Amino acid sequence: MPLVIDIDPVAFTLLGFPVRWYSLVLIAAAAVAIWLTLREGRRRGIGGETVSDAIVWIAAAALVGSRALYVVQNELGTIADDPLHALMIWQGGLSFYGGLVAAIGALVIFSRRRGLPFLLVADIAAPAAALGQAIGHIGCLITGDSFGTAASVPWAVVYRNPAAMAPLGVPLHPTQAYEALALGALFVVLWRGRRRLEAVGTGALAATYLLGLSGVRFGLFFLRDEPAVLLGLKTAQWIGLGIAAVGLAILAAVAARRTNTSGSIPEVGRP
Repeated sequence: MPLVIDIDPVAFTLLGFPVRWYSLVLIAAAAVAIWLTLREGRRRGIGGETVSDAIVWIAAAALVGSRALYVVQNELGTIADDPLHALMIWQGGLSFYGGLVAAIGALVIFSRRRGLPFLLVADIAAPAAALGQAIGHIGCLITGDSFGTAASVPWAVVYRNPAAMAPLGVPLHPTQAYEALALGALFVVLWRGRRRLEAVGTGALAATYLLGLSGVRFGLFFLRDEPAVLLGLKTAQWIGLGIAAVGLAILAAVAARRTNTSGSIPEVGRP
């Protein structure tokens, strides 16, 4: 029997303004990710002030990028009639990949400005990113954002609250829950294996995150109710392939650097 979700997306009203479950979950996800990043930064020798500054850069870029791509893909008509609607992120409507690409760009710029190795900073952020994204998808499940295709599986979900973003009364694949579980599993892999990946070389942890993330997203989008754009694949799947290519390029660079280092012969002074 499908699971019925009849939760009002608005958790409560504060000073006349609605506070949505989506926003509360995002705040919780951000708090956990920030705490984890600060912890990993200290372990890798980067001070808390520097990590905090990086978090501000990344968070701001991710928010703008995720909202911008979502609006371009889904709400251009609405924005034409009401431009201020583009700012209403508390109502839901964020693109995962838009935020990711913008966050990576912000991280590159920040690392250069501070004279830090980009791949080291990316390694520090990778486990926190996976865990924060896993938690964030719980908010999508509550509000009906990022809903899946119609399904007959016993664990399908049915939305009944008129304010939900998903179609009402239709059993759907709970792709939000699938993604939360998959990204949670990715976090466990990264967290438990981070020291081994660090031993492989700087960047291996970030590359593993990108490859795992792209694999999860590529597979799950076969169950997302979005149109294909090219060769039967959806926009997010093509972006996922691009993200995977970046991950493979980083791994190739790590492997090449490791080979060059291990293959070098130290100079020996002549007698």
